Amino acid sequence: MRRFLAALLMCGAVMGQTTIVMSKPPKAPETIVQLAKKLKRSQGAAWLLLDAPKADWVAGFRGLLGQDEDLMVLGLPLESYGPKTPLAAELRTQQGWGPEAAWALLGPGARVLGSGKTLPTARQLLDLAEGNGIRGELRDLESFVASHPDHLQAQRQLLVRHLNLAARRTFRLVKTLPRKDAEGSLLPSVVEKPLTEAEDERVWGRAAALLTRHVQSGDFRLGRGTLPVALQEVGQASPRLRGAALRCLPTVEEALRQDPGDFATWSLWQSLAEAAGGRPLRPLLDALVLPPGDQLGIPETVFTAFIRGARAREDWTGILDVLGPRWDQKKDQELEILFIGDDGARQDGLKSTWDSLLKPIVEAQLRLGRTLDADQVIRDAMVWMPSKGLPGWAAALAQACGQPSLATQWAALTVPKG
Repeated sequence: MRRFLAALLMCGAVMGQTTIVMSKPPKAPETIVQLAKKLKRSQGAAWLLLDAPKADWVAGFRGLLGQDEDLMVLGLPLESYGPKTPLAAELRTQQGWGPEAAWALLGPGARVLGSGKTLPTARQLLDLAEGNGIRGELRDLESFVASHPDHLQAQRQLLVRHLNLAARRTFRLVKTLPRKDAEGSLLPSVVEKPLTEAEDERVWGRAAALLTRHVQSGDFRLGRGTLPVALQEVGQASPRLRGAALRCLPTVEEALRQDPGDFATWSLWQSLAEAAGGRPLRPLLDALVLPPGDQLGIPETVFTAFIRGARAREDWTGILDVLGPRWDQKKDQELEILFIGDDGARQDGLKSTWDSLLKPIVEAQLRLGRTLDADQVIRDAMVWMPSKGLPGWAAALAQACGQPSLATQWAALTVPKG
């Protein structure tokens, strides 16, 4: 890298160019004018909160916005500023407010439409917004789609809004139990009890219907990072979402058979599979045919996401079904790639393969009681790419899986010479 930069600088000198290195200027304090521009880019309205040293209103105000379903539907963002921020001082001067905590509803141009100096109730906030004609982006989108039923961009935005809103409302109604694996890493939470029939219809009825209609129309651009990340947990709570996901999956899987390398379609499949409570990946992989000379194949994120979900469900057989053939293919490759660090030292080339492939395989085998198979994988890996780190990684995993004797055995492994 240093040689490359030196060559680049020399090239600039030959061409008569001058390279100037500048430090990034300090960020200017936010002003009311900047706040007005920010609101114009979003919905044009927002809640404002100016905190005071002894008030600490932020948690209470956010809790109010996150607990009332009507305020969730309204969906206005919250702009909060501490007592020492320049914008807070500018607003206090402009409005004639004292140093105490204050809240306000801001409209276009950061104009104050109403304010108070005691924590409001949800009803007060809703009355103030509705009295000023503020409907919220979701209601505006509903009206727009009703007038423009063929507008795909608006339909996608409406669906994503409904999915996010339904997910937030779900977590307000159900209790989740956090989980960690044996190594202390977080797993998706478990829902203690699903939504009632009435709650599910009220919270997920519109979102589930939109999801089914949209996916079955063949528009898979929802997979480009726009879906809620908590669908695996939410699917446990909502039978309607789970049913919609199951109805949509055959359509998406048929699209993958036609275009197995499309990232957006795979992302959509992953989200729907999680919402459906898990979907076996191996049958789908077996049904896909890659074209001759394909260099990219199926996106690696597909396997990463599947393993994460399968571990949470303790689907150890599913992990082996998917990753076993990948390891068999990889260890037959004779190509060895050397990684050289910035200090010129050779890095442990097995680490990325251990994290993404070998560790899940070995863990699945240990969880299923197949200790001999797990031991063979470790020994094959050491022959395939000798690694000083492998004994420690393997020993830590065995210890986490309740195999102390195997941990001692693997910790004593030596790197083959040659």
